[in-house]
Amino acid sequence: MSPFLRALPLFAALAYAWAAIFIRWSEPAGPLAIAFYRMLVATTFWAPFYLMKRRRRDRIPPTRRQWVYMILAGIFLCLHFATWTSSLMYTSVASAVFLILTQPVMVAVAAHFILKERLTGLHWIALALAVIGAGIIFGGDISISRDYIFGDILALIGAFFAGAYLFMARLTRPDHEDGTPGVQLACYLVPVYGLSAVGLLIVTLAFGEPLGPFPKESWLAMLGLGLVPTVIGHSLFNFSLKHLSALPVNIALVIEPVGASLLAIVFFQEAPSQGLLIGSPILIVSVVMIFLRPPITRKAVVPPESGIPGA
Repeated sequence: MSPFLRALPLFAALAYAWAAIFIRWSEPAGPLAIAFYRMLVATTFWAPFYLMKRRRRDRIPPTRRQWVYMILAGIFLCLHFATWTSSLMYTSVASAVFLILTQPVMVAVAAHFILKERLTGLHWIALALAVIGAGIIFGGDISISRDYIFGDILALIGAFFAGAYLFMARLTRPDHEDGTPGVQLACYLVPVYGLSAVGLLIVTLAFGEPLGPFPKESWLAMLGLGLVPTVIGHSLFNFSLKHLSALPVNIALVIEPVGASLLAIVFFQEAPSQGLLIGSPILIVSVVMIFLRPPITRKAVVPPESGIPGA
């Protein structure tokens, strides 16, 4: 296997790491408008691939249940980007990106209760570490500003909805043991991204955020947000999962918050709090524990190609 192929997960993580930076550069646009344009760009990019797939005669359309899961995925993705993007207006980039790391742990717990995937003692330890790590980050940020705590709460809510989005992907994308084929990537992303964009448009208008005009730099930043972390990062991640095992690909994405934090130091001079310096390594350990020993599934389901939405 070529070194370039092995490095693809790293490139995907680095692309994801730019999300928070592009969001900050998109100001003075509001967070909800930024999230809307991000989804609009991503939907527009994938739309031609979706139309090509729909025209194929051998295409198997999604089942009614899969459509329900995709609708829920779009709603959860809308809520994820609305809350997480807003969190960056109140807390530091580092806190927001590290708190999003709690989502794999949330997905594992949901799979335990809903899909009957058995969690071992190691997984419950990982859950406890995730809670401790997040708590330490909260404690460090409250010493800086109460606004930081509000931003941290929004980031954690965003992580919850990201986990819910991923859980819907797990129910929709893989092939199931009853013979139902999973929904192909392009046929999944466009309805989900499109519904998320519509939801974000409604929320943006409801909260009275303007959709323009913005400075040229803001438009370019939002275009970069839609293309670099959302389209390029997601595409590289899914391509990596086709050619590499899931373990190194998922663990490589832990690099994302580290990269985003370093970029925030370079571009915004955001020094991490003491709580973040202590809590973030604990969060990383908890996530790596989940990836190293994934929960045992009781149903033969092919792992999905769609991975984390990133930031």
